Amino acid sequence: MSFYGLHTLQLDDKNRMRMPAKFRNHLGKRYFIFQGTGGCLFAMAEQDFNDFTEPFKKIPLSDLEGQAAVRAIMATVETPEEDKQGRFVLPANLKKCAGIDRRVVFIGVNERIEIWSGEKFDAQNICSVESVDAALDGLKKYDI
Repeated sequence: MSFYGLHTLQLDDKNRMRMPAKFRNHLGKRYFIFQGTGGCLFAMAEQDFNDFTEPFKKIPLSDLEGQAAVRAIMATVETPEEDKQGRFVLPANLKKCAGIDRRVVFIGVNERIEIWSGEKFDAQNICSVESVDAALDGLKKYDI
């Protein structure tokens, strides 16, 4: 399943939020949220997360740099527990990692969902013509 699209919402006063329905329906009952790249969080369905982390098992314990990278990622992993309304509390450590205050932006990016603070998302200027042109130009090295 590929995720795509953009959704915006607000954290409530108790730091609760809902995964957008369009995304939630394809995540399954158990999904993972963790610190991503560029200042956002990643959310992945269980199987995609398992596929993502499987290569970590091949990194020898003697590879200190590799183990540090695995540790940095795995230390931030959370499995949200939703209430009857589908809300979950965004853990303080993840809220801090992403710099989320109130406004939250969700972007579907293939096998993952990126969760951005509204301010960081706006600063990225992702939806500008120039940004899309630069992104397409950057894909040339992948023969796309």
